[in-house]
Amino acid sequence: MIGLLFALPFVAYLAWLVWALVAYPIPLGYNLRSLWQRKLSSLSTAAAIALVVGIFVVVLSLAQGLSVAFVSSGRPDQALVLRPNARFELNSSIERDRMRILKVHPLLKRDAAGPMASAEVVVVKLFPMADGTDTNVTVRGLEGRGITLRPQVQLVQGRWFRPGLSEVVVPRKMQGRFPTLELGRNLRMGGRDWLIVGTFDAGGASYESEVWSDVNDVMQAFRRESYSAMVARLESPERVDGFMKAVEDDKRLKLEVIRETDYFKELTKAGDPIKILGNLITLILTGAAIFAAMNTMYAAVAGRTKEIGTLRALGFRQREILASFQWESIFLCLTGGILGSGLALFANGIQTGTTSFETFSDVSFAFTITPGLMAQGVAFSLVMGLLGGILPAWRASRIPLTEAMKGG
Repeated sequence: MIGLLFALPFVAYLAWLVWALVAYPIPLGYNLRSLWQRKLSSLSTAAAIALVVGIFVVVLSLAQGLSVAFVSSGRPDQALVLRPNARFELNSSIERDRMRILKVHPLLKRDAAGPMASAEVVVVKLFPMADGTDTNVTVRGLEGRGITLRPQVQLVQGRWFRPGLSEVVVPRKMQGRFPTLELGRNLRMGGRDWLIVGTFDAGGASYESEVWSDVNDVMQAFRRESYSAMVARLESPERVDGFMKAVEDDKRLKLEVIRETDYFKELTKAGDPIKILGNLITLILTGAAIFAAMNTMYAAVAGRTKEIGTLRALGFRQREILASFQWESIFLCLTGGILGSGLALFANGIQTGTTSFETFSDVSFAFTITPGLMAQGVAFSLVMGLLGGILPAWRASRIPLTEAMKGG
């Protein structure tokens, strides 16, 4: 509500400017010629705006990439069973006897192979990165059903791991950032060597941040006596609530069920620190860009005092001059905004990663530039044009006629 109150004056002022562009007789070509005559200052200001808008869009694309990674990981007809108040798989534990009860639950979806559920364990392991630093990577032990429950995960090279042989499969997109994850190499984890037998692609989902192996192999190597969670598929999304209530009411289990989409939505908070830092940097640069635009427009007003006097002598009113100079500032900033949004496309698809403060492990994702983000960048430049031009435009419209005719 407060944001709306602040936005209303800008929207009203912009609406008046649009009306003035049609109703008032000073042609826009006059302002375009003026910008062209001051090519150097106009280009430098547009470049500053482009830099700010480019950074703004790239920062938003980081959050967008994280959101895509987590949101595309969950299914509405699947649920995750955790220890109460665990919040995340890494903090959860489910004993073997409880898991046996869960896996024969009557509400689970079944096919020819039986209940569609996977008992899984999640641990973290320190891996060396290409830049020489180390970071925690999630290692997921899962049953064969776990692969079936994630249809977005596709094998692209090699084969899937086999139980009992200490084999792992790794995400293809992590291999560039982690040189030890090459196909055919051995990993040292949990006191034993693991052979990398395959690579997979998860279509941008968060599973592209995980190393996968057989659940029993991982539990033995990392000395785990209990599972972390169970992934379960229900007959339909509507059945999840019933499954949730049945498990939570079962005195033998005392476990918590969360819809898979809700679980991954919670994990998107990993992007909050990036948003805060990026917005802080953008805010600082925005102030500098607005002052650059303001300086350019003040210089334009100072150098065109006689022109302003001539316009006044020809009968143009103060509000018409105000609208004319304001549009000049807007056009200058919009040019930079369009350029900056376009330049941000060069970052689209670049693979990167960050540490999730929720799971304390690496999250791999790609910069994701969308048309919506580019539109936000252009709208951002429009705001800068309004703020950077309003004072110079006001100054231009308020120069006394006698002073203007004398050239200041």
